[in-house]
Amino acid sequence: MAANDNACPHDLDAATGDGGAERALDSMPFAAQFAIWAARAWVTALKLDQSFATVSGDTFRRFELSAAENALDELFTLVATSAARQIDIRCMKCRLVSADETLFQEAVAAAQADNAFGAYTALRQWLPPAAARIGFRALYRFAHLLGEKQLRMPAVAAAHEATAAPYQMPSVALH
Repeated sequence: MAANDNACPHDLDAATGDGGAERALDSMPFAAQFAIWAARAWVTALKLDQSFATVSGDTFRRFELSAAENALDELFTLVATSAARQIDIRCMKCRLVSADETLFQEAVAAAQADNAFGAYTALRQWLPPAAARIGFRALYRFAHLLGEKQLRMPAVAAAHEATAAPYQMPSVALH
């Protein structure tokens, strides 16, 4: 079975106005585009039953990011086997970014900013707790290896953070 990269149904949704608030991939900074492209390449490799290196065209090796490739492979292998729901990772040529791809960008950005809670919370939207704890290390390695090559994710404010009231810790008198 071969992937049809000529016409993406998500692009057709955008043309008819059904695309929602999805962003165009080409409007994002290069680091975000690279991370989303890498996720798409991994999913394409899985669907075509080919190696990730073959589908990615040895891009990670050329950028001297082989360790990041391994970390991404570890993370997405876990996601593919343990996801709590269906994950929307688009085709390689899709011009729009899905909510799950944005979530992945948020997770990488949080990990690069050493925001462990934010990175873990993003993973938990895809994975059950035990799998998220395992995937957390791979996500952190991937994020920091990209950062070492100056591929830094821009911070993305999650939609739920913009409207949520600040959390108040409950207090109880101890005497």
